[in-house]
Amino acid sequence: MCVIVLAATTGCSEKSVDTYLEEARAKAQQGDVKAAVIEYKNAIKRDPEAPLPRFELGKLYLENKDFASAEKELSKARELGYSASQVLPLLAQSYQQTGAENALADVDHTTQGMSSAERAEVGFYKVQALLELEKEEEALALIEELKALDTTSVYKGLLSVFEDAVNENMEAARDRALALYEQAPLNKDVLVQLARLHLANDDMDKATATYKEYVQAFPDDLPRQFTLVALLIEQRKLDDAEPYVDDLLAASENHPILNQYKGLIAASQGNYELALSRFETAVQNGNADPVVRLVAGYAAYQLQNFAGAKKHLSMIASNLPDNHPGLRMLAHSLLQQGDSEDAYEVMSRFEGNLENDVALFSSASLQLLREGNVVDARALVDKTAPLSDSPQELAKLGVLQLSLNDVSGLVNLEAAVEGAPDSVAAQSALIRAYLMAGDTAKARDAAQTWRTKAPDSIEPLLALANIAIDAGQTEQAESYISEAIQSEQDAPQLTYTQVRLAIATDSRKEAATLLTQRLDAAPDDVTALAMLYALKREDGNTASVISRAQQQLAQSDDLRLRLLLARMQMAEQKPKQALTLLKDIEASKDKPLLFWQLKGQLLIALNDVDAASAHYRQWLDYYPQNENAVSGMVLILDAQRRYQDALMFVEKALAKQPNPQLLILKAYFHTMLNETQAAWDIIKPLSQEAQSLPFVRGIRARLLVKDGQPKAAIPHALAAYESRSNPMNAVLVTAAYELSERPQDAFAFLEQHVDGHPDDTRAAMLLAERMIARDKDEAMSTYETILQKTPENFVVLNNLAYLYFEKGETDRAATLAQRAVELRPENADAVDTLAQIRLAQGRDKDALALYKTISGKDIANEEVYLNHVELLLKTGNTALAKRRLEERKFTLPASQQRARALSERYSL
Repeated sequence: MCVIVLAATTGCSEKSVDTYLEEARAKAQQGDVKAAVIEYKNAIKRDPEAPLPRFELGKLYLENKDFASAEKELSKARELGYSASQVLPLLAQSYQQTGAENALADVDHTTQGMSSAERAEVGFYKVQALLELEKEEEALALIEELKALDTTSVYKGLLSVFEDAVNENMEAARDRALALYEQAPLNKDVLVQLARLHLANDDMDKATATYKEYVQAFPDDLPRQFTLVALLIEQRKLDDAEPYVDDLLAASENHPILNQYKGLIAASQGNYELALSRFETAVQNGNADPVVRLVAGYAAYQLQNFAGAKKHLSMIASNLPDNHPGLRMLAHSLLQQGDSEDAYEVMSRFEGNLENDVALFSSASLQLLREGNVVDARALVDKTAPLSDSPQELAKLGVLQLSLNDVSGLVNLEAAVEGAPDSVAAQSALIRAYLMAGDTAKARDAAQTWRTKAPDSIEPLLALANIAIDAGQTEQAESYISEAIQSEQDAPQLTYTQVRLAIATDSRKEAATLLTQRLDAAPDDVTALAMLYALKREDGNTASVISRAQQQLAQSDDLRLRLLLARMQMAEQKPKQALTLLKDIEASKDKPLLFWQLKGQLLIALNDVDAASAHYRQWLDYYPQNENAVSGMVLILDAQRRYQDALMFVEKALAKQPNPQLLILKAYFHTMLNETQAAWDIIKPLSQEAQSLPFVRGIRARLLVKDGQPKAAIPHALAAYESRSNPMNAVLVTAAYELSERPQDAFAFLEQHVDGHPDDTRAAMLLAERMIARDKDEAMSTYETILQKTPENFVVLNNLAYLYFEKGETDRAATLAQRAVELRPENADAVDTLAQIRLAQGRDKDALALYKTISGKDIANEEVYLNHVELLLKTGNTALAKRRLEERKFTLPASQQRARALSERYSL
């Protein structure tokens, strides 16, 4: 009896193999391949040893292009005894499609039961496999054997095609294939061989046409479709290739080569966004072809995605030939990203006709100059100069040349103005250049000429007014300003010029009124706000201006206004408030240099060394040659006494910016590293003007001291000190006096310095040390004052303890010495001081324990060493004391005499 539940669903007995096969065939005939496969698998499960279900399933797989599964099932059917004559032709096709050349080469093409046509087909696949395995002799022998078959099958003809191809008779092979094509135009193997032979005979068009026929006849053969696409792309028939590419992408959307092809097609159609997306997918999936990077860079560049263009083009720049268009795109992208030095390196590969590169060269020069890279900027300007001919180019070139102290810039600006008299930028630049050169007359003449050529413009009038103000010709300036006002042209420069005139004529109230009116009309005018602050600061009444700036910033978070307000707070001696204004500004290369400079100054002013160091390092990452960034960084390194690192920064900057100030800094750091000859080599050739600078005289003083000429160093050291009475210069003057055997002058100088700089702890310590020989009470008083300011000062604690000990105040001495030892337990001098105090207090064991903490270490001080030995002898540790004496060779006469005395006293 059956179980009721099972009976309701499956019946009382399982189906037979034949039933499953009938249902599978029916499903296959209806086109339901998945259902047919399930029924075939049920039949196999019902009888795993039955060959027929496997044969029919393998045949179904083969018909539906699942060649791997077909190979598996047909091989199993053959293994289980199914007719070889029926299996082998199908299995050979499966092997051929899966690339199983070795298995195909081993197929028995003589199996009984196969027809001559089947043998020819199996033999064809077998020959093809042998040729793939480079077994040409075996292949030719098999062809010769199979040519004897009595059949009109195209496969027998294809064997002759193979024979001609192996013998490199390609034209004959193609002609045979064409004849077979006439016989069987839809045979897939005939079409493939014919297409290949067209390629071998360099007939791309016919090969492409043949592959198109093949793909039309066998649309599911994706590898052949891929081959067709590759041919079309190679021939730049991108529109023809697109539908095939789209079909293939539908089956494999992340395929790297297909995405490359789709990107090329999209780029050719001007769809750069799609092109870039496809190229990115290609790269992400492992396609590192330089072509992909090149066209991806091109697409990104067309989209003004300069970061993307830089990313792709920089990867292949070394592979591109000089003067390649890709290098120009890369150079421009690098400039847009602020990577001017890298852009310069790329542009150095431009050759030949460079007329079209003038704008690019000018932009790079300006950016390099802005970053402080004078050397590379000058090189590009020199390269650009012969190519610049338009007024715009000449104006840019002139400004750049003048920035590089090249007076020929004036000539180019004059040419620019002559060629474009309406250019306000060129006219203004020329007038500024004349004024910077100190030629007021030429500046005035240029402005007058400009006024004649542009009578309706107020710019030349304002230029003339400002020139007159600078020359003290206030009435003339007022006349020009009145004429500008009558033109009724609203320009903020007019207000600025009126303010300058009011200040020049001591009408400060009028100046303030003009600026206030301007700010009431345009509250975001940063220039007017800065001028009003400067005006009020001289009167000591800046609160209202700062309040106005704060209110405006609250309404509109303008970066320029935020920086101005920070500068105001810094000028008001409120560095914390100023820094707070800058903390919310994200540091990036596009931020103005004022931000970098101001924040660095504030961090140093607040003595936040770590934050300042990080800030300057980031600044230098963006602008490696910026003079202010280098100066700030070396200031920090100097304070940290990291002279070698500072020298490295200066030398790196000098390589791109031959700046006299940096060169002097280089001499300074050579001096601090005791590299005196290198420092002298810089100092000696300097001009008399440079030699007279206090900082340079300070370097000279240090060099003279190091060279053993302290007397000659004294006037230079004093000059440096008078300019900057900092601790370093104070020590320098003291050393110069003392090494010149003028201790009284050194002492008097230190007293005067400490009196005027009570916070200079180092100088106060030097003074106290020198007071010991003169007046110990005064020395102790000075040490006590220092200790109040720096309670953890180890040197002061130790020295003061010693002085109290000498005075007999052992309790106070012990307290101070104990703190010193706690700070530096490894310091032998401090341990010795405390140990001697303990001995005076009658605590011999405590003193001995203290010496044990340093006995295993090298004790440089011979007196301390002998103090320990003497204590060992007093406490009965004679053997150890003797060994200690024998281990040490004393160099000081006093130590040698004391050691002998101890040996004699204790009979060692």
